[in-house]
Amino acid sequence: MPIISRYYRVVKKNSMLWLILVFALLLRLPLLNGSFWLDEAAQALESVRPLSQQLNIIPDFQPPLLHYIVHFAAQVSISEWWLRLWGALIPGLVTIWATFKLGEKLFNRQVAVVASLLLATSSFHVFYSQELRPYSLPAMWAILSTLLIFKKDFSWWRFTLVTLLGFYSSYLYPFFFIAQLWLIAKQKGGFGHVVKIITVMVVLFAPWLPMFWRQLQAGQALRVTFPNWETAVSLPQAKALVLVPLKFVYGLLNLEPNFWFIGSFLVLASSLYLVWRTHQITKKELNLLVLTIAPLLVAWLISFVVPVVQPKRLLFLLPLFYLLVSVPLSTKKIPTRVALLPISLMLIINLISVWRYWVDPQLQRENWRSLKQEVLHKFPADDTVAVFVFNEALSPWRWYQPSAMTSLSLSPSFMSNTNNLHAQLRPITNYQYVLVFDYLRDLTDPTNALEPAVESLGFTGRGVIDYPNIGFVRIYSQSNFALGWKP
Repeated sequence: MPIISRYYRVVKKNSMLWLILVFALLLRLPLLNGSFWLDEAAQALESVRPLSQQLNIIPDFQPPLLHYIVHFAAQVSISEWWLRLWGALIPGLVTIWATFKLGEKLFNRQVAVVASLLLATSSFHVFYSQELRPYSLPAMWAILSTLLIFKKDFSWWRFTLVTLLGFYSSYLYPFFFIAQLWLIAKQKGGFGHVVKIITVMVVLFAPWLPMFWRQLQAGQALRVTFPNWETAVSLPQAKALVLVPLKFVYGLLNLEPNFWFIGSFLVLASSLYLVWRTHQITKKELNLLVLTIAPLLVAWLISFVVPVVQPKRLLFLLPLFYLLVSVPLSTKKIPTRVALLPISLMLIINLISVWRYWVDPQLQRENWRSLKQEVLHKFPADDTVAVFVFNEALSPWRWYQPSAMTSLSLSPSFMSNTNNLHAQLRPITNYQYVLVFDYLRDLTDPTNALEPAVESLGFTGRGVIDYPNIGFVRIYSQSNFALGWKP
C-alpha cells in the first residue's frame, strides 16, 4: 500500500505534464503515416541497407546516429509511422517532457505548463516530430543536456554522453554546445568540467571527422555542379535571422504580407514589448537568452562560408524560445493577465497553424505514395518509362514499389549536349508512354532541353498529372499510338 500511495502522489503531482504529453501525441497522430517525401525516402533507403553499409552516407550531409536508429527500427517494420515513431515522434515527446522539467526547475510550475503547452501545440514542432530526418532528435539531446546543466549535482560525464549523441545527430549541435560550455564554466569548479568534457568529446568524435570532411567536400562540389542548389537548401543571409523567429511563432503558416499576418504580428510584438519593458532580466533568464541567441548568431556567421541556417535545423532552440516567452509568468511585478496576452495569441496561432497543416495539402509533405499508385493505375507498367533528370531515379520513386515500372535517369551534365542527351534518351523509343518528371528539373535542366529531345524522338505531349509540392508529371506517347491511358 505505501508503494501504491507513493506512485499515486507522483502521478497526481505530474498530472498536468501527462495531460500535455497525451495532447501532444494526439496532435501528432494525424498524417504520421503519410507518404515519405524526397529526403525522408532517401533516409529510409539508406537506413534499410545492411548494417555494414550504414556509414556510406557521404552524399547525406548528416552524422550517422539517425541512420542506425532507423536501421534497427526497420528490422520490425518499414511502415512510415513506425520509422517516424523512433526517429522523430518519441524524441519530440521527450523534448516536451524535458521542457516542462526545465521550466519547473528554473522558474515555477506555471512557466513549465505554458512553455510545454506552446511546444506541444506548435505546428513547427508537430511537423518535425513526424519527419524522418535529424531535426527532432538533436532537439531532444539539446534540452536534455541543458536540464543536466541546471541540476544541483551536475554530472559532467552524463552531460558529455548526451552531448556526444547530439554531435552524432546534427552538425549544428556544436553551436549549441559552445553556449552550454559558457554556462558550465560559470559554475563552481566549472572550468575543470569544461576541460574534461572537451577532452572526451575530441577523443570520441574525432573518428568521424574524416567522414565529415568528405561530406563537406561533396556538398561543396554539388554547389559548383548546380549553382541554384544553394538557394533550394538554404536561405539568403539577410533573410535567415528574421525567418527563424518568425517560423518559431507562425510555424507552417505562409508568411505572406497580408492583413492577417501584419495585424497579428503587430499585436504580438506590442504585447511582448508591453510585458518585457517593465521586467528586470534575472540571471537565469540571461542564461536562457545566451543559449537561445548565441547558437543562432554563430550558425548565421558560419553560413557566410557554408550555408547552414534554416529554421528546421535550429529546432533545438524552439523549447528555449517558448521558455523565454513564458518567463514573465514567474514574476509578480507583471499582472498575470498582461503576461498571458502574448502567450494566448501565440497559442491561438499554434492551433490555427496545426489545423491548416491537417487540411491543406500545400502545407503537407509530397505525396509520392499516392502519385506512384495513380501512375501504376493509369499506365501499363510494361509499356511506360519514367524519366528523371538526376543521377538516379528520385528516392520516393525507388521506395514505393521500386520494381513496378521502369525508370530512366539522365545525367544532368549531358543536358547541354544534344548528341549525348539523345543517346541517353534512345531507350524510351521501346515504350509507348513516357512520363517526364518536372521535380528538381529547374536545377538539373535549367534550359529545358529534355522536352524538345523527347518530342524529337517521335513522342507527343498528352497532358500532365499535377500533385501538390511535386509539380507536373508530363505525359508523352508515341505520336502514332492510339491513347489507351486512363485520364
